[in-house]
Amino acid sequence: MADHVQLADTFERFASQQAAGRSPLYETLSRTIARTPELLDLAAATQPGQPAPNMLLGAVHHILRRGVRHPLATYFTGHETHPPSCVDALLTDFCRQHARQIRRIITNRSVQTNEVGRCAVLVPAFAALQQQLDDGRPVRIVDVGASAGLNLLWDRYTYDYGAHRLTLPASDPDTVLTCEIKGGTPPLSPDVTRFAPPVGIEPSPVDVTDPEATEWLVSLTWPEQTKRMRTLNSALALAARTPPTILAGRAQDHLADVVAQTPPGEHLCLVFSWSIYQIFGSPGGRERLANTLTELSRNRPLHEISIGHFGHDTPRMIMASYDGGTSRSDVVAHCDVYGTWLDWLAGPTGRPST
Repeated sequence: MADHVQLADTFERFASQQAAGRSPLYETLSRTIARTPELLDLAAATQPGQPAPNMLLGAVHHILRRGVRHPLATYFTGHETHPPSCVDALLTDFCRQHARQIRRIITNRSVQTNEVGRCAVLVPAFAALQQQLDDGRPVRIVDVGASAGLNLLWDRYTYDYGAHRLTLPASDPDTVLTCEIKGGTPPLSPDVTRFAPPVGIEPSPVDVTDPEATEWLVSLTWPEQTKRMRTLNSALALAARTPPTILAGRAQDHLADVVAQTPPGEHLCLVFSWSIYQIFGSPGGRERLANTLTELSRNRPLHEISIGHFGHDTPRMIMASYDGGTSRSDVVAHCDVYGTWLDWLAGPTGRPST
């Protein structure tokens, strides 16, 4: 059983660093769990390596979304006020009533959020990479840590950048990703004809044709984030019609094969969207990834686009290239964890502006 002091600190940090300002409900509930031994006992059943706050709160949300009747349900609509004293008691009562089901969820499932909105900050990086290469050869995108593979369908969405609306040949007009450009001039016109069919890598791919599996993805969104929930449902509907290609297994087991099997006539770009720490650990995960790609580049040139915090308060995007055992990396942008804003720091090719 996980140590209560450590678990309580995990929930307190989740409340202050992640939920504060984004989800008043989850901020309140996380602090409740942090000071309630009975709830910490339940949270301790979370699988090793999985974030207990996301798992426990996701499980509660999942059960409520399936129509369970309980007074707590009214606070998951995103429209109710929630006096802490009231919600504290309701959460404890709900978890007591549904402890067996909650425990089954958090011991068997994992956090596999597939944040579609991040495509809005990845698209400029794809366009920049094309301009950087500029040789007409197609680019193959490999999304490492793909979850349901929704980011592999980036060319199926419509993008609203405020002054610029990007519609691609296969864009769905009903799946619109909105992103505010806070600074810089990101390239926003990728040539989709120059992209080879993409592939994902994921230890346990989410079956986008399985309603139970996709419902868990939706339950991992936070109750107040109704627009994010609608966008996710819309993207899942698109994916169910043409499921993305995902290799099941650990990234370490597939990366060398993907590098070896990609035709020499294609550029290869590996994308990590808040997935490096899950694959290579933290701290130091990015350095271990860079070492891995440096070694793989002895066989062929590689490119990397990664988004994460990387030890900073503000998330950032890194574009890197590897060739013959040498590498170069640049921070090209700051961005929001959900892709709602982008501050582009680089030039149109993803190299630092001069």
